[in-house]
Amino acid sequence: MADEIDAHQETEIDEPASAETQGVEFDYVDLMLDGDVKSQVNYSLVKAIAAALDEKVRLLVEAEKKVEGAEGPDVFEEIAFLEIEAMAQAVTDGCVDFGKIHFWEACETAEIAWEETKDEEGVVVNRMPYGKQHDEPKEGNRLLSNLERIAAWLRAAHKTHEEKGMEWVSPYGCPEDGQHAYDGRAKCLSEIDSIIERVKGNFDL
Repeated sequence: MADEIDAHQETEIDEPASAETQGVEFDYVDLMLDGDVKSQVNYSLVKAIAAALDEKVRLLVEAEKKVEGAEGPDVFEEIAFLEIEAMAQAVTDGCVDFGKIHFWEACETAEIAWEETKDEEGVVVNRMPYGKQHDEPKEGNRLLSNLERIAAWLRAAHKTHEEKGMEWVSPYGCPEDGQHAYDGRAKCLSEIDSIIERVKGNFDL
């Protein structure tokens, strides 16, 4: 039995462990951070945060499509303003400091490409990955684009509040309550705009 276990372990060690052959999700940032364990762990956390945020944003995107299909454009922010505010507040006042996230962690600035070495007969004998820069950043994990989408939703909801009057969001039709909500939303909007600008300007490793 011990021999069988040893043989199985040897077989696993001998198998190629490249991202391509194992189907591991591997991107340019993983390649760039090779050898920097702290940054690799941090990037793994950023990807998990991006995926969680994307899941919540997608729910609102689907709701927006349904509302626009049934009610027409420029209605979604009015109907879903509570959910939009909650999403924005989770970004500005939640447990994650989104402003510390790097630009290259929040979108895709490059992709993995492969440099091939061929023998005299043209057969590929070696492949090495490298980062191929994009002319323009792509959405990637959509963290940055989702932050921008949330800010756009919140800005539209804020404008709707202006148009409908301060008492609009108050359950009692009270202008003072509405003004308090308006001021709080304005602060949140300013903070999320600041977060987006900090992410866009954070290129440090």
